[in-house]
Amino acid sequence: MAADVTSKSATLIGAVAAAMALTALPLLVNAYIVSFVFALLIAFVIAQSWDWVNGLMGYLNLGHYAFYGIGGYAFALLLLQGTPLVPSFAAAVFFAALAAAVLSLPIFRLKGDYFAFATLTIVPLCELLASNLSGLTKGSEGVTLPPNYVLIPAYYIASALALATFATTLYLMRSRFGYAMRAIRNDEQVAEVSGIRLFPVKVITLALSAAFAGLAGAVQAWQFSFIDPYTMFNIGIALVPIASALLGGSGLLFGPLVGVVLLASLQQVLLVKLNMLQGAIYGLVIVLIGRFLPGGLLRWRAVADSAAFGSLSRESHFETPALQGGSRGDALPLRVEKIDRARVVLECRAATMAFGGNVAVREVSITIRQGEIVGLVGPNGSGKTTLFNLISGAYRPKSGKIFVDGFEISNFRADEIAGLGIGRTYQIPRPFGELTVRECIAVGRTFGRARASLFDAMQSAEVFARFVGLENRLETRADLLSLQEKKVLELARALACEPRLLLVDEVASGLSTVEVRKFVEHIREIRDRYGVTIIWVEHIFSALSQVVDRLVVLDGGSVIADAPLAEAMRDEKVLKTYLGHAPLEAK
Repeated sequence: MAADVTSKSATLIGAVAAAMALTALPLLVNAYIVSFVFALLIAFVIAQSWDWVNGLMGYLNLGHYAFYGIGGYAFALLLLQGTPLVPSFAAAVFFAALAAAVLSLPIFRLKGDYFAFATLTIVPLCELLASNLSGLTKGSEGVTLPPNYVLIPAYYIASALALATFATTLYLMRSRFGYAMRAIRNDEQVAEVSGIRLFPVKVITLALSAAFAGLAGAVQAWQFSFIDPYTMFNIGIALVPIASALLGGSGLLFGPLVGVVLLASLQQVLLVKLNMLQGAIYGLVIVLIGRFLPGGLLRWRAVADSAAFGSLSRESHFETPALQGGSRGDALPLRVEKIDRARVVLECRAATMAFGGNVAVREVSITIRQGEIVGLVGPNGSGKTTLFNLISGAYRPKSGKIFVDGFEISNFRADEIAGLGIGRTYQIPRPFGELTVRECIAVGRTFGRARASLFDAMQSAEVFARFVGLENRLETRADLLSLQEKKVLELARALACEPRLLLVDEVASGLSTVEVRKFVEHIREIRDRYGVTIIWVEHIFSALSQVVDRLVVLDGGSVIADAPLAEAMRDEKVLKTYLGHAPLEAK
């Protein structure tokens, strides 16, 4: 608690000090310095709002500067028509956000390099439209506003906007919505399986970043009193906010700010000595950062370990006081399901999944009743993980149907299926590597079936971590865990989603005999104490044999056996497929 209070106090004191300094500046310096700081504030708003999409959500948006231009044009054209100042600023925000929302529909169908190159075309496209739609934009002649001296009021608006941008960043880094963004950045599929609906998060993030950039464009257009397509949609200048955020450290609270200050200072030199090479030098900065400082300047070890700048390099993680009251208890905060052995939790009817000509799951029909622990076995490539992907919504079946509690989920999104109470782990662990153990567990608790508040989820994560033996690793980044620790973290996150049906994919492989025995006890407790139905894929037969009620055996994507354990292990086909030999002849 003390650390949390100290951090919040330092942030509040810093914000107040920054506001006071920005307020006093025009009273202490000349107009040139005010103009320089004004430009720096606008650059910070653009860079920081860009970093919400890239640094927090993981999408490299090379067209962010277009929203700056859209906002500038919307403001200038309305102001020229006699619209009052405040509604003109509001229009800049609205049209920039609207453009982002509309563009979201096609561009978020793309990922990685395809997304980046698609967004890169937005800036020159906007310049082309602004140049040719002369009836609306006045074309290459540009828009001239009444030549009033507005530097000081524009400066104060930019100051307020910059502080609002920083406050929004703080909120995003520590809010439920912000954790959805960061989960998407780390692993979209796992984020969705954890209960996060992806598309609204993406649209809102892009629209929010566009709104701030659009308002920055409006403020700068007001101060300039003149805009044209080249100044508002210049592809060379569009690199500046990207280079700034990457230089300082994309995804860090102070990364874009540090990058903006450094590049703004460099820009003053370039304007005097190398004006024609600005775009080339900004591009060179991006290349050099990617080659030598891929995490940005603030993540450079020499800076991160220094006393002067180490605090600026700190990753933002949720600071949570220790769980009060029941912290010594061993009960998980899960709803207890009363077991009804006649109730069908899951039913697959001829479920089929193919990738091109390869049929991974072929007309699989199985029924899982409440309270069962079912072993799902078969050789490598038999379709076990693909079947899990179908049940959890990562894939949709090519044919056949899947029902949960009598409701068909064949066409449900993965987040909807998670909300129904389907949780899963992965054979190859897929934790949210940039988040701590506590945060990884809390994401499942916040967005899964439990729908807990972020604060409650962060606190209760301690109980889930203790259940799997990670209580001493709560504040450790997930990507720093060992393989086995990552596997049990997968189990903790899946349990935090509060599942009624838990899909466990080879968590026990690689564990010692003692660890396997403990894990089996966990599986039994999850069923007996909380009423969770479990399907467990596992190659270690000695582990399965201790706890499963029956076996479902796959081979070539088809079910070749579905029977109680003892009966299945007398089946010659099962023995040949799963254990590699037929039953021994009696002597």
